[in-house]
Amino acid sequence: MTVASLFSDMILIGVFMLAGFFVREIVKPIQKLFLPASLIGGLLALILGQQMLGLVEIPESFSKFSNVLIAPIMAALLFGVTINKKKVVGYMDYICVEQGIYGMQMAVGAALGALLAVLWPGLPKGWGTMGVFAFQGGHGNAGAAGQTYENLGIPENLSVGMVLATFGLIMAMLVGMVVVNIGVRKGWTKFVKDAQKQPDWYYGGVLPEEKRSSIGSTVTSSIGINHLALQGGWLLAAVYAGRLLIKAVGLVWPGVSVLPTVIQGILGGAIIWNLAKAVKLDRYIDVKTIKHVSGFLLEVVVLTAMATLDIELISTYIVPIVIYTAICCALTLAMSLGFCKLFCKEEWFEKALMAFGVGTGNTATGLALVRAVDPDSNSSAPDNHGIYSAVMCWKEAFAGLIPMWTMSGIGMTVGVGGVMCAICIIVGCILFVRPSRKTA
Repeated sequence: MTVASLFSDMILIGVFMLAGFFVREIVKPIQKLFLPASLIGGLLALILGQQMLGLVEIPESFSKFSNVLIAPIMAALLFGVTINKKKVVGYMDYICVEQGIYGMQMAVGAALGALLAVLWPGLPKGWGTMGVFAFQGGHGNAGAAGQTYENLGIPENLSVGMVLATFGLIMAMLVGMVVVNIGVRKGWTKFVKDAQKQPDWYYGGVLPEEKRSSIGSTVTSSIGINHLALQGGWLLAAVYAGRLLIKAVGLVWPGVSVLPTVIQGILGGAIIWNLAKAVKLDRYIDVKTIKHVSGFLLEVVVLTAMATLDIELISTYIVPIVIYTAICCALTLAMSLGFCKLFCKEEWFEKALMAFGVGTGNTATGLALVRAVDPDSNSSAPDNHGIYSAVMCWKEAFAGLIPMWTMSGIGMTVGVGGVMCAICIIVGCILFVRPSRKTA
């Protein structure tokens, strides 16, 4: 790939990104499902490309973007991660539920995928492990895990992950809004008596002037360096630090070279952020800008991955994929409602909506469901999830580890996921389910 060809690819990406955005603006029902413009643009590219209509030539290099860009995307997750011990203790009820769901999706997803592969023998190896990434982290984590599988010789799992992530988003909003209305009628909500209809700008269109916010803050004079260049430098330095660490460890343990770029990004992000804090250089880092840079890269990954979906594979195995999605999402809903009601003394329904939205779509869908029953943003559910994301940021490493475990079978994934789920439920029961004094 030359610089010229890369620029040509970016031009095409930009065109389809805009096309996806305006389709989303015009077709209002798409907005209510929270389908991003990058996903829609990728589907347009897929339809117009060689696999279908053949009107546009989609470059082969599109399939390689995720492998390169996943490292800085994952590195950005570690910037700004701070843990408040008091909040960790106070929000342990939600942490137990959400991490328990994560473990369940690991174990059940891997086992269910193996079972369905018996009925549909042509399914790619380890495809069932993609569910936890697609449902918990959306298209970004699905792309990370899928890219690791591609490096291991199973490229089909990237397509499976993207489809599962899309189905998860749809399930999150369709099922989630049904649950919202049931909860309101039954009086489970704390802040409203009727499900709130959001204003049109919440889903799409131009934001009102008073609702617009900056995408970051400059930290030094532009005479010395452009703000975006400075923040991009921090992010790329994190990737470089991760590579150096892997190379250094490789001098002692050659086997470390098999670790995917996902792990390099996570390690590098942790190193650079914590090192900058230790030497007081974090004042030159604007986390908000770094998250936006990462968000842009993620949009590119989603669009290019969708544009290069394996149509033949997906159309052949759509039935097991739908069955898998329905079962995993049903279990996620049951755990969200059941254990939040059991563990959470305050706002159990709002926390359950957050857990379900995050566990089937992404953070945005979780926030959207909570907002439907909390229009004035009084609920602590979003804050709970923020603390959970900080405390459990280490789980992002599974996007690199699980595909490697799967090469020798699903036993490790099922075992680790099952133990994780069991520990979370047991801890939750010990801490939050106590017999009443009369019973005692």
